[in-house]
Amino acid sequence: MEETDIASPEPPELGELRQQVRDLEKARRELEHAQRLLRTREENERRFTEQLSSLVSLTSELSTAQSVDDICCRAVEWGRTALGFDRVGIWLLADEAELIRGTWGVDENGLLRDERHLRARIAPESPEGRILLAKDAFVLVERATFPSPDGKSEVTAPQLFAALWDGEKVIGHVSADNLLRDVAMTRNQCELLRMFGTVVGYLCSRKRTELEREELIAELKNALKGIKTLQGLIPICAECRRIRDDEGSWTGLETYVREHSEADFSHGLCPECMQKIYGAERGGKA
Repeated sequence: MEETDIASPEPPELGELRQQVRDLEKARRELEHAQRLLRTREENERRFTEQLSSLVSLTSELSTAQSVDDICCRAVEWGRTALGFDRVGIWLLADEAELIRGTWGVDENGLLRDERHLRARIAPESPEGRILLAKDAFVLVERATFPSPDGKSEVTAPQLFAALWDGEKVIGHVSADNLLRDVAMTRNQCELLRMFGTVVGYLCSRKRTELEREELIAELKNALKGIKTLQGLIPICAECRRIRDDEGSWTGLETYVREHSEADFSHGLCPECMQKIYGAERGGKA
């Protein structure tokens, strides 16, 4: 009868060693994962700090804009590059109730687009309605629906809305999405867009006030140009009552007053002159 080799049982110490190796490998993977998360967090915080600093610079830059449309155009360009969104658009409340008008935005190819001809009705239950009517600070839609570039179907992507806030009231909203890359919105992006909306809203309101004041001043100046007044000492002849003008010429009182004011004359006779010219009998008539 042939003898068969029977494997000897593994020593307990070897099994414990194998378990320790597995535990160490698991701990190593967890440590590497934690380090990656820490580096990502540090990078996000660093970028967030840079974006906050850039937002301060944007405030100074937009202060030089010549109009509200100019502010919106520059803000859209800055928002998509500095905040890391694929697309940004700004809408303002229109004069008609529950209506908003477009300013500038970004199209499906990532290019700046003039949207000033667009108008839209505000639906209370929509993200825009929650911003403009319910006064929410921002609204995040994790999967918003958009027309596909060819217009034949629909695609989804994350979208974020924030209020344009001037410190007293909401005057519009800014929207941002990641339609081109379809990446999720970060917490920092939500906070940055909220602050971005506050800055743009304040600057738009201030520019409107400045332009209204300038328009009022211009109207007042134009009105003053049409008003002629007589001021200062007027050289007048004590005998003939003619007046000497700036060129040294003497003109009649009526002519001088007409040329230097908006006044005119209607002629009649006072009672004394009536008496002198027509005599007592006619002067006494009613």
